[in-house]
Amino acid sequence: MGIIRTVCGDIDSSELGFTMAHEHLFMQKGRNDGPETDLSLWRWDKAMEMMQEYKAAGGGAIVEATPRYWDGRDPAGMQAVSKATGVHVIACSGAALPGQWNDFDKEFANVTVEELAERFAKEITEGMDGTDIKAGWLKGTSMYNYITKGAEKALRACAQGSKLTGCAVHTHTATGTFAIEQTEIVDSEGMDMRHFGVAHIDRNPDFWVHKKIAEKGCYLIYDGPGKAKYYPDSMRIELLKKMFDAGYGKQIMLSNDMGRKSHHKVYGAGPGWTWIKERFCPRLLEEGFTQAEVDDLTINNPARFYSLW
Repeated sequence: MGIIRTVCGDIDSSELGFTMAHEHLFMQKGRNDGPETDLSLWRWDKAMEMMQEYKAAGGGAIVEATPRYWDGRDPAGMQAVSKATGVHVIACSGAALPGQWNDFDKEFANVTVEELAERFAKEITEGMDGTDIKAGWLKGTSMYNYITKGAEKALRACAQGSKLTGCAVHTHTATGTFAIEQTEIVDSEGMDMRHFGVAHIDRNPDFWVHKKIAEKGCYLIYDGPGKAKYYPDSMRIELLKKMFDAGYGKQIMLSNDMGRKSHHKVYGAGPGWTWIKERFCPRLLEEGFTQAEVDDLTINNPARFYSLW
């Protein structure tokens, strides 16, 4: 299919294997600016255990979704854990800052979209945070049914950065909102929409919205399986059936977006990174999906989407 840029170097996309398309391996939220919190995923030993658990279940790759403006993006940590476990890690550049959206307006007030795009692109082509460890995709964001000026500037810069580097862009959506508007913003920048995707969209289980996004050629990431507070998995399965029936099965990827200690078995909670592989995928087969369709969701679609173009 193509070349994918991991924290350990470029690989052929055929090497990626079973992939979760939006996860967090390292974050230090709270470690540097306050008490330890549920979002403090900074311990290398625990990260290693999480990846070993995932590897043992058949995991091949993790798409790491912690960009440069979050506390705790750790390129060296990602690379070390990847080398030790054999699980590929695709890191990101771009900008997303949950809970502090207005900071983008200040951060990016005096830079142009073009300058910001160059800043993001260098993390793809040269390395992150003063290292030679390269990111492999770009992340943008919006808020609950709106976007700030700074976040929109960053999203436009991601679209331009994609054109500079040939890498994919996928975004945070707040409860699955503002996704169609995101596609309109990046489309206006001339981005190839086949390389744009939206995450958390299954938190807004509106088939019409999902279909409209897919009609543009974009990808959708369903990253809520196992999280009943964001609807039961039966809802996701019905959405997936409708999307496959409509012909969009090759534009959907799965993940769990487990960015909290309370999401992981190694911290004494769960469900952990084995949920999709060991629980959700077998259920899809029980519900009438074919193995080829499951492989598209977890292997083929991520390999295609994250390939450099």
